[in-house]
Amino acid sequence: MPWTRDEVRSAKRVHPSKLCIGLAAPALLACLAGSSLNFSAPHATTGPTAPDPTKLGRRGMSGMSGNEFPKDQRQIQNLALPADQEVQVPAASVSADAAVVLLLHPGEGSPGFAEVPHMGSALTGSSPGWSEAAEQLVKRVQWDLGDEAVEFRSMSVAELCEADLNVARFEFILGVDLVEEPPQECAAMMQEVLSRATSRMFITSSNARSTCSFWSSKTLLSGVGEEELSNTGFMGLQATLGGYQEAAKMRNDVVDLWHRRTAEEAVYAILVLIDSAVMGLPAMQAQRPEPTGETIGRAIDRCQDAFRNCFTQPRCLQSLACLSQCGLADQSCSYRCIVSYQSQAFTDFSLCALQKQNLLNSQIQRPPTPKAQPMETFRGQGMTHETAEQILVGHFDPRSNHRHSWLVAAGSNPAYEQFALQYQLWYKGSGRNTFWYHPTFLVEALDGAKIWRTRDYRVRRKETPGMWDFSVVDNGIISEERWHLLGADDNLEWCVLFYVGVARKAGLSYRGCLVLTPEGEMPGPEHAEAITAAIARADMKPWELEATSNPPVDPANPPPLIAPETQEPVPLMVAVPS
Repeated sequence: MPWTRDEVRSAKRVHPSKLCIGLAAPALLACLAGSSLNFSAPHATTGPTAPDPTKLGRRGMSGMSGNEFPKDQRQIQNLALPADQEVQVPAASVSADAAVVLLLHPGEGSPGFAEVPHMGSALTGSSPGWSEAAEQLVKRVQWDLGDEAVEFRSMSVAELCEADLNVARFEFILGVDLVEEPPQECAAMMQEVLSRATSRMFITSSNARSTCSFWSSKTLLSGVGEEELSNTGFMGLQATLGGYQEAAKMRNDVVDLWHRRTAEEAVYAILVLIDSAVMGLPAMQAQRPEPTGETIGRAIDRCQDAFRNCFTQPRCLQSLACLSQCGLADQSCSYRCIVSYQSQAFTDFSLCALQKQNLLNSQIQRPPTPKAQPMETFRGQGMTHETAEQILVGHFDPRSNHRHSWLVAAGSNPAYEQFALQYQLWYKGSGRNTFWYHPTFLVEALDGAKIWRTRDYRVRRKETPGMWDFSVVDNGIISEERWHLLGADDNLEWCVLFYVGVARKAGLSYRGCLVLTPEGEMPGPEHAEAITAAIARADMKPWELEATSNPPVDPANPPPLIAPETQEPVPLMVAVPS
């Protein structure tokens, strides 16, 4: 039944911020949980924002069946931005008076995320030391700094001790894993450097480590120290009364992200810190869209049935209530809510209010960085569109009951890499020049049930072979992604893919890198050089990709893999070089 005129007018009179919190925020979380967990790839910049709730971008997944997606894709694909419409972003530059943020590390040992099984340890048996890891974190953070007048650097304690005191001036010093005092001969100089910094924070990269009191006693955020920030009082009342609740929240958010022990979340923690405490970053602010009275009113006027159906159906309300309890950037929690309480009413609400009417007033664009370079040759021949797509089709051979192309062995986006048995399938469609991506993956619902889910992406070639635009409708939200084939073994024992994507109407952008193998096994050390070179085409390191779980399949719960009759086994597999 349509809303009455009085109901609509009453809703419009609600202050936008209150309506956003009461209605739009839960819906946004749901959309993010889906589109950011894009099985195909998203996972990206994500996480907390200062001082608002945050979202950690990942690959979105849907509870709809694989057979339903192509139909939905065709129905609303015209809502997506044209594939070739790109936003030109000027090259980043840093002014001479830029605010300098320093990552101060011990120089010895490894960060917490290096302790987790990753592609680097599989290939070489070793993990990055702090200096190597810090150097890469600086490069990764630069992707999202843009033209803002902020510079991010890293130094070990020993390097800072030897620095020119007249040059060592920092707006913010973030110390990580400083478990020992500085050398005695450097203590006075270190005191001077720290005293000059406007803000200082000292944390660990793992909750199993503790910061030395020399450093923790130097913490300073919003005029308060470590003791106040760590003990905010009952329900945060002490911090609220003291005026430092936002600083305390930012500190807790950053600590939480680091303690998740993934390189991706460490990068995002640094971006959260800079955006919150140093200078607002457009890349971060774009992920915090602000609804206006106009967008809210339009959504209410044009989506009355969708609003009413969602808010009067128990499963849709359960989904929203569950999502509202998910913590900082916790896309794992968000997606479990969706798969546990998924409903058509929720999808309809997201499609109408968020996607079609842009309730959130989101203006986000796909990140322009990094400029990943697809592989140019394969088996000594120049890459072609046909060869690139045959590599994606890979090991699909239903005659041998092999109904998938690849399995994910490792990936850089933790929101997606938590899921086990990520079967990948690429295949030709029945339509002329159509190509599809159909992932199947195992998730665990809130009640402990193991549930298989699928997605269907439309794949379109770009001008350069080995580059494609993927698009999908996920829980009512369109995700658009640019994929790159970075490398592939001549015998198809592995391939490396990189993607960057956006869910424009959900305020989410993301990136990710994947290593695929025939059965999800980690490649051996003989492939180390080639895989490292392929990953480097996206300016990433193997240790940034964490290993996925590929346990034996439960015979009582087999994956619902498909075998499209439109796709034959590829010639590349028939003619494997000797």
